[in-house]
Amino acid sequence: MTVCPLSRARWIWPGKAPYAHNTHAQYRRDFDLQRVPDEAPFHITADHAYMLYVNGRYVGRGPARGYQRSWPYDTYDIAPYLRSGHNWISVRHYNGGISTFGYIFEWRAGMLCAGVWDGLELLSDERWLSRVSPAVRADVRRVSTQLNLQEQVDGRLDDQAWIASPTPPTTWTEATTTLPYGSMPWHAIEPRGIPNLTGGVLAYERTCAQASGPCADGWDDTPDVAAPFRIEGPAAAWTEAPPAAAEGDGLELRLQPAGKGRFAAVTIDLGCLSVGTLIVEADGAAGGETLDFHFTELLIEDGAPLVPNTISMACRLILAEGRTRHEFFHIMGHRYLTVVARDAERPLRVRLALRETIYPLEVVGRFDCDDPTLNAIHRICVRTQRICALDSYVDTPWREQAQWWGDARVQAANTFHLADDTRLLARGIRSIARQEVPNGLTYGHAPTNSHACILPDFSITWVLSLWDHYWQTGRTDLFVEQWPRVQRLLGYFRGEGRGANGLLRYDRRYWLFLDWSTLPKEQTPTLLNLWYIIMLDRLARLAALAGMTGEAVEFERQRDNHAALTDRLLWDAQAGLFRDGLDDAERPLASWSVHSQTAAILANLRPEHHAAMAAARLLPFLQGRELTDPLPSSFWVHYVYEAMVQAGHGREVIDHIRRNYAPMIPSGGAWEIFGWNADRSSTLVWSNSHAWSAHPIKHLAATLGGITQTGAAWRRIRFAPVLDDPQVGRADVTVPTPHGLIRAAWSCTEGQAEVSLDLPDGVQAATVLPGEAPGSAAGSARWRVRVG
Repeated sequence: MTVCPLSRARWIWPGKAPYAHNTHAQYRRDFDLQRVPDEAPFHITADHAYMLYVNGRYVGRGPARGYQRSWPYDTYDIAPYLRSGHNWISVRHYNGGISTFGYIFEWRAGMLCAGVWDGLELLSDERWLSRVSPAVRADVRRVSTQLNLQEQVDGRLDDQAWIASPTPPTTWTEATTTLPYGSMPWHAIEPRGIPNLTGGVLAYERTCAQASGPCADGWDDTPDVAAPFRIEGPAAAWTEAPPAAAEGDGLELRLQPAGKGRFAAVTIDLGCLSVGTLIVEADGAAGGETLDFHFTELLIEDGAPLVPNTISMACRLILAEGRTRHEFFHIMGHRYLTVVARDAERPLRVRLALRETIYPLEVVGRFDCDDPTLNAIHRICVRTQRICALDSYVDTPWREQAQWWGDARVQAANTFHLADDTRLLARGIRSIARQEVPNGLTYGHAPTNSHACILPDFSITWVLSLWDHYWQTGRTDLFVEQWPRVQRLLGYFRGEGRGANGLLRYDRRYWLFLDWSTLPKEQTPTLLNLWYIIMLDRLARLAALAGMTGEAVEFERQRDNHAALTDRLLWDAQAGLFRDGLDDAERPLASWSVHSQTAAILANLRPEHHAAMAAARLLPFLQGRELTDPLPSSFWVHYVYEAMVQAGHGREVIDHIRRNYAPMIPSGGAWEIFGWNADRSSTLVWSNSHAWSAHPIKHLAATLGGITQTGAAWRRIRFAPVLDDPQVGRADVTVPTPHGLIRAAWSCTEGQAEVSLDLPDGVQAATVLPGEAPGSAAGSARWRVRVG
């Protein structure tokens, strides 16, 4: 059931155009207004994606990723863009005719929109002007395995004037292809459920390096813009580029002509990692010159861009005579942009800007201390989290933009220390639930075309994220809503996922991820079973809170039985540690990883041994001592930090963060794995912008800020700031909650610390401070304690 007039509109598509490969459709509708209404709600969606303009001004893009059987739509108040008299709406619509790691193609494409106000009714129908852009090359390769197709645009055939000009096009045919609302595959529609994405324009900050040389053979007719540059770039001599001047919202480059059959390249720096659409304005062209654009996160030592062999994050624009203005359609994650001018025999002035397109998170969480390294680490983690929040949590805005759910759980924790905003988490939970393996498992990311990305451990993570939503909000409504889906998922773990010994086993049909690590994953992995115990525990609690008493008792029984079985088969009494699994013959493996001990602590198995387990594995890992067992990645160390903060080892957590994240600071983002870009090989595909590694947002607040959540909806916290880090003499931390802001601050002078804690109404703190008996606090509290 809809609450908007879209049900009276029709799905439209240009003329008799087929649903072809890499199609960019265009629509326009002109109309008159006697007066500008106070509000003008305009509802729109398209399959796969659209960009909306009113009177030549950009309004927004969408829809949020989803499934055609209940396709998302967006709503904008376009009153600020309207004027009395003549108005026009322009829509760019993309459908690649392919599926990706964020979209499933259902062999139909269309645009649907509606606006009704002050007696005016604007509905998508046959009266809209439409065409397929004649300027976009169809036979191109994907920018990556996970994303859409490259854009190669001939600006001589489409100058985008139809967007900005008050005069409507005269050569377009009407949209003669229409389908009624409710036509398959779009049986129903639903609101996007999250705010529309941002659309502010950022200017590139500076030039970095330049090079020139002969163009590679076949450069002018290639389906892959990146292919010739992989040959040209490494062969060229890169030198420092002359500075460029800011011009309006962009950075203006003066590109000198390299001549026929040659290229001139300049790399520029946005100044930060970001994601959005590239805006190009070029002047002085004779017509036919080519500009290629390469989007990268990293430069090689001589200033050349790092273009991996397997990723083609690039696009192309052929210039018209005189001036060409073009905004590309696809959002591209990057920090560095390399502009390659080809066949230019005249100087070119090229202005470049980026329309940043991210989730509009209202950040109120803060971290500040007198250690500039930790401040910088927090800053790059916040930036990484911001650009990994789009229409969903995504692993990276660079090569994938996929809603990986193991990543999303960490990202939600990051978010909750920046803003009390659960909308991306809730929408993601519903999104992951909708793409289902027949046996109940979720896909590792969704929506997706990748059947190779079914991860049983990420299915457990999906259930745990229902707990996370409750933990942040204090509500069980989402758990109750998803309960039928949870039951289907549990069917796998109670049946197909079991080995003969009763433990969960490695299922060769699927990808058991667990971590980017040498961790044993085949046969009977301990870590998978420990996560299962944690999941059963959280389900028992959720069921009890939701009034499902019988289910809660059953989950407790299953938890206790599986914990006893895991302990019996995988606990090594001699070592005092959990082994990492069993082999084919059900013999214990000679491996006792940090992962297994951490998860056992979080699952509360063998609590009397926790201190010894931490001392044997977790503490040496944090201290950088050599261990022969598998080690956690920058993603999974999040859980090590959680366990060690809980155990009172916050100072060691801070040291590990400082030591391992400091190398990331110059790149401006949190790396996908620790230490990767020391080897800047063109075969690398790791990213500089992975928010699964941005969890110092949470852990710096928990250690130096001392703020750890211990009750649902932040009703209770533990306040235990680390005051004895020798490199930190003060800290000031703010954490948002559903009740308001928690602020903790302290400063040390001559062995004395002045400590303050300000709590919103409804929040109570258990306090742990040096030299003080454990206590409690509410409202505002102040202490003076001795340190050291």
